[in-house]
Amino acid sequence: MFDPRYLLFLTAVIVIAYAGAIISDRSPSEKGHKKAAVISMACIVLILVIFKYADFIVSIVSRSNDHCWGLILPVGLSFYIFQAYTYLYAVMKKEMEAEKNFIALAVFISFFPTIVSGPIQRAKEFLPKLHAERTLSWDNFRACVYRFLWGAFLKMVIADRVGILVDSVFDYYQYFAGVPLILTACAYSVQLYADFSGYSYMAIAVAGLFGFPLKENFHQPYFATSIHAFWSRWHISLSTWLRDYVYIPLGGNRKGTARKYINILIVFLISGIWHGAGFSFIVWGLLHGMYEVIGAMTAGFREKAAAALGINRNDAGWKLLQLLFTFMLVTIAWVFFRAPSVGYALGYLRKCAAWNPWTLFDGSLFELGLDRQDFMVALVSIAILIVVSVLRERGFHAVSLARMNIVTRYAVFLAMVLVIVVFGIYGPSYSAANYIYAGF
Repeated sequence: MFDPRYLLFLTAVIVIAYAGAIISDRSPSEKGHKKAAVISMACIVLILVIFKYADFIVSIVSRSNDHCWGLILPVGLSFYIFQAYTYLYAVMKKEMEAEKNFIALAVFISFFPTIVSGPIQRAKEFLPKLHAERTLSWDNFRACVYRFLWGAFLKMVIADRVGILVDSVFDYYQYFAGVPLILTACAYSVQLYADFSGYSYMAIAVAGLFGFPLKENFHQPYFATSIHAFWSRWHISLSTWLRDYVYIPLGGNRKGTARKYINILIVFLISGIWHGAGFSFIVWGLLHGMYEVIGAMTAGFREKAAAALGINRNDAGWKLLQLLFTFMLVTIAWVFFRAPSVGYALGYLRKCAAWNPWTLFDGSLFELGLDRQDFMVALVSIAILIVVSVLRERGFHAVSLARMNIVTRYAVFLAMVLVIVVFGIYGPSYSAANYIYAGF
């Protein structure tokens, strides 16, 4: 619907994956088996490189910012190519046989709830579900409805509202300094999480309604007390994909400490490049790689220092400090993620450190894109997000809510619908805002 011509690329990826796996499976020799799979994987990755990175590569070679080819990134390209890659890789490693049913493979690669922004599915886990009998219990139906409403709340009430503040300040940061920029950077952290996790919750809910249970893609990432823990909670399907298909094949931590650190940097470099064709994404990825490496290198020293100072590392106050420090590091990196260039991000961060007499209590707070009412709605909504995140951290999920008494269930259901309808942000002619990750 975005552009029917891009159906050709989706079809090409499906055909290459299907034919490559069949040829690989039927090859009489081990060498031929691997060769067919590798060539097929290279072909689909080449499609991604051409349409996602050609302009960037040309601009570097020609030392010009002009996008000579003018190629538009087809919606969902990165996600469905990664899914096709997992299928071919599994066939190459003989973890599964080639799928003989073309329609089944096409459904897997183009699975409609997840095609735009994931979560990324594994072929060896998903394809068997297509051939198995699928059931949907009443409890699971209710849980999917609650999960979908929660995703809509995150997207429409929080992300799209906070995004107004972010766009109003971030795009004109030169006119601000100090507190407003720090507040906006933190707001962007919230917006990105609410937007992307909101999509994931809705996608998982829709898949569940069709009888396809998918794994969670987020697990309260801003509750992480280290960067390593953050990446075990954020965009889990991509993190585990990079671990299994990049980090481990590179040698993981099996070839010495130095090689382990190099592998970590390579993984995060690829993560940055995957997110976008630009130096700001590369810096974002390498920043997280450096966070990980420095964290691993200083782990022993930090443990000894804590013991010498008599710090109880299990103390709630200490964990809160770790949480806030981790959030600060992640937020600094998000500035590069949001910025159109590295220079823009550095300029933004420099102005964050500038002192100014701006205060939270002089009314300026309500001149950053949100009026007093919308700002209060945003604060209350974020407070609800924190409360629900604490409950989820303690094991309370949509299924738990679906099994509560009927009065509680319907009260929560009606409250969520009303909040979304009344406080959701709607664009011109009620057109929904795009998802941030639809651009990747």
